[in-house]
Amino acid sequence: MLVLLRGRTVPVAVPALRLLSTQQTSSPFANLDIRPAKRPDTAAYFTRKPKFYDLLSAISNLSRQHPLPRYNEANYKRGKWIPRAELQTKLDIKISPREHELLIRRLGDVSNLRIADPAERETVTLYLNQFRRGYVHAETVTKDENGETKVVAPKVGKKKNNGRRGFLDHLGRWHAFGRRKEATAFAWVVPVEAPETDPEVAETEEVPRLSDDLELDPELPPPVEAVKIVDNVPAHAHFPLGDVIVNGKPLAEYFFHGTDRDSVLFPFQVANKVGQYNVFLRVSGGGRTGQAEACQLAVARALYMSDRKAHVPVREAGLLRTDGRAVERKKTGKPKARKSYTWVKR
Repeated sequence: MLVLLRGRTVPVAVPALRLLSTQQTSSPFANLDIRPAKRPDTAAYFTRKPKFYDLLSAISNLSRQHPLPRYNEANYKRGKWIPRAELQTKLDIKISPREHELLIRRLGDVSNLRIADPAERETVTLYLNQFRRGYVHAETVTKDENGETKVVAPKVGKKKNNGRRGFLDHLGRWHAFGRRKEATAFAWVVPVEAPETDPEVAETEEVPRLSDDLELDPELPPPVEAVKIVDNVPAHAHFPLGDVIVNGKPLAEYFFHGTDRDSVLFPFQVANKVGQYNVFLRVSGGGRTGQAEACQLAVARALYMSDRKAHVPVREAGLLRTDGRAVERKKTGKPKARKSYTWVKR
């Protein structure tokens, strides 16, 4: 812009916006692409874990869509859901134990819903199956009687034998394993069969009447007589006690300390089943005390799985949990667990 100053023309700088406002009618930013970016795909876009919270929101919506009363949770057995490590791999995100527990609780709530519509119930079941343990996603397309194509829902994969919980092997033995410190034990538990009753021994005997051998006073009342006694027990009735074999040796030969032997047999004492099972143990590693406690855990797991309802005291006694302690704790007033300071007189 030129300005006349003292008879001379001098150029003067003027702000660009002022010139544009006087010379142009349109905004200088009209040609600039300053529109907002694309809207987020989900409402959880700005959270730390969008995939996890989208999944949690979808499961919660299922609960709100079906407000019918739920099953009685006291009589309903909850399903087994996908473990945390597998879920992290599936979603490709890191999930904390607390978040996994929250998700499992929501899945359990949805599985307890009573859905009236059969089609909707099947849809919800298919959705929940992908979060069940051992599920394999492989849909099968078949044709029904009318020649129409239909998709068959995949079944939940069969559980593998878990030695940590105990299982029944192909020979009819209850098998489980246990660990303690550096020791590992494998146990096979077999119920002792009661001896069969010999029909020739079990006979009905009649007790002779007292009035036949004795002369009774007619003034006294007649004696009370035993009519019959049925003896169904064999003459030499006995039930064999179960044997406990550890690494091919009897229990008393392998564990020479009484406390170790009591530790191995403690699950039978809790369940009140002492001598009613044959036990075969294979143990390795660690010391004798660690091996005895590893055998105790393996025996308790196998015994509990043989009859869960009858062996509830075994679970309540805490015999099914692994003791993770590896070293003895330090004692107050001592430098180590058992070491003591040297006594000095002065």
